[in-house]
Amino acid sequence: MSASITGVQFPTEPDGNRSTGRLARQVVADALAAVDPVAAERVGGIKDWRKGYIEPFTRMVEVGVADSAKWDGVARAALRSLQSRMVGVHEADGEMIETPMSDYLAVVASSSTPGIETIQGTATPARELSIPYRGENLSGEALRRRLDTWVRDGVIEPSCAAALRVVQENPEWLSLPGRSMLVLGLGSEMGPAGPLLRWGADVLGVDLPSSPVWDRFRGEASEFAGRLHIPTDETGRPGIDLLTQLPELAAWARSAAPAPLTVGSYFYADGGTHVQLSSAADALVVDLLSDSTADALAYLATPMDTFVVPADVREASDAALAARRPTDVKKIVGTLTGGRVFHRNYEPGTGPAVHDALVPQQGPNYTLAKRVQRWRATAAFADGHTVSVNVAPATNTHSVTKNKILAATYKGAHAFGIEIFEAATSSALLAAMMVHDLNVGRPDVTVQWEHESHGAASGGLWRQPYLPRTALPVAALLGTVKR
Repeated sequence: MSASITGVQFPTEPDGNRSTGRLARQVVADALAAVDPVAAERVGGIKDWRKGYIEPFTRMVEVGVADSAKWDGVARAALRSLQSRMVGVHEADGEMIETPMSDYLAVVASSSTPGIETIQGTATPARELSIPYRGENLSGEALRRRLDTWVRDGVIEPSCAAALRVVQENPEWLSLPGRSMLVLGLGSEMGPAGPLLRWGADVLGVDLPSSPVWDRFRGEASEFAGRLHIPTDETGRPGIDLLTQLPELAAWARSAAPAPLTVGSYFYADGGTHVQLSSAADALVVDLLSDSTADALAYLATPMDTFVVPADVREASDAALAARRPTDVKKIVGTLTGGRVFHRNYEPGTGPAVHDALVPQQGPNYTLAKRVQRWRATAAFADGHTVSVNVAPATNTHSVTKNKILAATYKGAHAFGIEIFEAATSSALLAAMMVHDLNVGRPDVTVQWEHESHGAASGGLWRQPYLPRTALPVAALLGTVKR
């Protein structure tokens, strides 16, 4: 084994390779084994995993619709499987050792604690909630009207609008008094660092040494009212690698935090690296929660996943489907194709429903990486921790627009009642939702999935009439023509 391969890695297989696809299959099968053994058995028989992953990932959600024990059981089994299989590679007595991620931070001590640089903002803290939207900064009554419009159009859920109105009424919450925010992925376009710093919060920022984010945030200090604390090496260079310097990051977080930490995960990477990052971040949050260095967690859930939605969401989608005229082109095409195109969003029925927005283009690595965060949110909430997890709207970020198919899909999505947000709008809106959750908490629920559905901003995916993967290819075609 090369000495250069250190840090968080996929496990070594018998053939010497590190397989991302095999790990995902194992984790999914382990998660399903206790709640649906038949579904777990089917996982091994899936020939084309990149297309076939959708069914078992959806099944992991379906089993928990009416059973909180199964919802929680899937989350805990999946986390145990992932973190017992993923490894931290480190040197000990001249040899390279692989330690399961579940034990990594307990076994591997930091060789040193990074330094800290503090960037002090000079602006006046925001005194009211303001969200940028299409060239305007919406606040006060203008923001309330926009929230009403979004709810009417199905872009955000009523519970999301209600939470944002509570934050409007309590602007003193915006600076997170008595808290610090550890942002994993400082440069994330949808992350909360920018709004929080403008609101006057204390932020600990984590990103790679090579990231351009350091110069950007230093240059924007005059716009900030809060403080940004960043890790530095022995030469004063900012940045730290979550994958190769995880023990050092844990030590730095403990030494740098001016107040109890809320740990937020906002990183992104292509392919298997995203899974590695989620495994590393999960080990970090468990470690920081263990001694109360952290007392809260924050996550953003992608709308392009499977969720359980309340009955009123199903009813709104069904009503939109029933309202189509006989001459509606989508209705005609759906009938002619037997539902392969423009298939209804929810199967006929009443009560809560499973919304399945998974698409093959995103792939199993991205889906697994985001599920890790949802699983930890489930387990942490059940264990009594404060957790903010909000479904984010589809957003024009670089990670999306660099993919031509997804970029075209976003261009044509409006034809299906789906609003694509700009990054600045999503960032401010979701930061405000987190502020709400940290101050008010999530609602009391009867089944665990209600934590995820509460406060969702799906951009319209949930309440429109069509199953996303049967309509979005048409949106991509329309977007290609538009482009």
